[in-house]
Amino acid sequence: MQTNIARSMIMAPAGSIQSLSRPTSAWTTMAATVVKGLRVHTRYLPNLIGNFVQIAIRVVFFLLLAHSVAFRTGGTSDQELAGQELFIFFLGAMLILLFNWPTLWGPIQAVSNDLYNGTLEFLYSSPGSRYAYYIGTVVTEIVISLVFFVPLYLFLAFYSQAGVSNMFMVFLVCLVVAVALTAMGIMIALLALLWRQVSSIANVVGVLFEFLAGAYLPVTAFPQSLQYLAYLLPYTWGYDLIRYYSFGGDWPTLRPVWQEWGFLFLYAVLYTVLSRYLLKKAEQKAKQSGLHVI
Repeated sequence: MQTNIARSMIMAPAGSIQSLSRPTSAWTTMAATVVKGLRVHTRYLPNLIGNFVQIAIRVVFFLLLAHSVAFRTGGTSDQELAGQELFIFFLGAMLILLFNWPTLWGPIQAVSNDLYNGTLEFLYSSPGSRYAYYIGTVVTEIVISLVFFVPLYLFLAFYSQAGVSNMFMVFLVCLVVAVALTAMGIMIALLALLWRQVSSIANVVGVLFEFLAGAYLPVTAFPQSLQYLAYLLPYTWGYDLIRYYSFGGDWPTLRPVWQEWGFLFLYAVLYTVLSRYLLKKAEQKAKQSGLHVI
C-alpha cells in the first residue's frame, strides 16, 4: 500500500497536488464554514452589542445631521434635500453599508486569520472548494448582519411610508448588491494571498467607495469625471435604486430605472465570473510554484 502511494505521487504530473483526503462538495464546505463562523460569533457576544451601539449612534447622527443641513442633488433635476427626506437618503445608504463588511471584507478577514493561524496551506492543499469556503464566510457574516439589517429595514419602511411593493424592491436591490460585493471581496482576498498585507489599502479603498458611490452626498453633485468613476461601482446603482423606491418613485435616478437594474445585474455576474477566474489562476500558480507563494 505504501509503495503504491509513493509510486503514484512520484509519477504524478508536474504542478499537481496529490491528497489522501476525501473530496467534499462545495455545499458541504460552505455549510461547515457557516457553522464554524456562527459558533465563533456566539463566543464573542460583546462584539455584537458593540456593533449594535455603533449603528444606533450612526442613525442618531444622521437624524441630527438631516435636521441641521440641506443638500442639493444637482444635475438636471436639481432639488433640495433636508429634514425627513435627507434622513431617508442616509437610511437607504446604511442598508447597503451593513453588508459592506460581510461581503467586501469578510473574505480578506478569513485569509488574514488563516495566515495568522497557519491553516492557509492546509486549506489550499485539501480537495475542497476554496470559493465555497469564501462564500461560507460571507454567508456567516450576512446572517449576523441580519440582526441589524431587519430593524433598520423595518424602521426605513415605517419612516418613509413606502409601500409593500417598494420595500420588497429595496430588499431585492440589497440582495443583488450583496452578490456583486461578495465577488469584489473575494478578489480583494486574492490580493491578500499574494501580497500578504493589504488590509490598510483595502480599508482606504472601502472608504473611497462609500464616498464616491454617493453614500453621503448625491453623485450628481460630483464633478463629471468622478461621476464616471462612480458608475463602475455596484454601490452607486444600489444607493440610487434604494432611494428611488424609498421615496415611492419620486427620486431623480442617474439613469432610467431599468438601465440601473441592468448595470446592477451586469456587475454581479461580471465580478462573480472574474473572481472565480482569478481564484483558479491563483490556485494553479500555487500548485505549480509551491504553496509558499500564498
